[in-house]
Order: sequence, then C-alpha cells, then structure tokens
Amino acid sequence: MNKKIKKVALSALFAAMITALTFFIKIPMGYGYFHIGDSVIYLAACILPTPYALMAAGIGGALADALGGYFIYIIPSMIIKMLITLPYNAKSDVILTKRNIIMIIPASIITIVGYFGTAFVFYGWSGAFAGLFGDIIQVVGSAVLFIIITCALDKINIKNMLS
Repeated sequence: MNKKIKKVALSALFAAMITALTFFIKIPMGYGYFHIGDSVIYLAACILPTPYALMAAGIGGALADALGGYFIYIIPSMIIKMLITLPYNAKSDVILTKRNIIMIIPASIITIVGYFGTAFVFYGWSGAFAGLFGDIIQVVGSAVLFIIITCALDKINIKNMLS
C-alpha cells in the first residue's frame, strides 16, 4: 500500500477513535466533561507524522463537540487539540520514550490554558475558574491512561506493525 495512503487512513482511524472516545465515554464535570480522547491524541502524536497527527486531533475533537451539541467549542477544541500534538515526537521505534513522557507536561499546560481562556471568553472569570478543576482532572487522567495504553502497545511492538 502507498505510504501516503496508509498515513491518511491511519489518521482517519485516529480521528474516529478520538471522536468516539471523547463523545461516548465521558463523565460530566462543571462546564465540560472528563473523557479519554486526549490520551488517544497523545498516542496519535507519537505514532503519526506531525501534519497527520494535527489533522486527526483537530478533526476528532471538533467532531466530538459537534456530535455532543457543544457547537461553541468546535473551533476552540479543534485548535487546542491540534496544539497538544505538537510537543510529541513520532521518530522513535517505540511510543513511550522519555521525551514523550515529559511532553505530557506542555500538552497538559496547553489544554488547561486553552480551555481556561475559552471559558473566560464564554463565561468570564467565574466560569473559567469553575472549569479549572475539571481541566486538571482531564489532563491527569489522560496522562495516566496514555502511559498505560502505550506500555501495552509498545510490548506488542505496534509501531513496527503500523509502518
């Protein structure tokens, strides 16, 4: 199969997983909800070349908001989800490198600052601070799940299977 077609297909698969795991598996909290889609965004960023990871994350996050009726969040989520892919690197033969573990920190900061800013624009200071705890839970939960999933995927050597 053509490598470019394979990357596009894998990107579409990641976008679909991000959408499904954000939309269907969620726990409501404050102004938003906890979901496991971000952990798949981190995974996509560690497997796909950056342009493909950007698109998978942005489309997946935006579609989840659209399906959930959170229309005012479509554009902010698309931007934030695309940005959280940027710290990661897909150049290693394994997913869980020291660098990718450390890059959870800037990705988390991007998520927290991005959604805090979005909530501030939509709801003011009180709304922004009301959603802050949920955003912190979101990034911690996503980080833990990402590490667990990646350990399992590295054990089966998934990156070599996908290349």
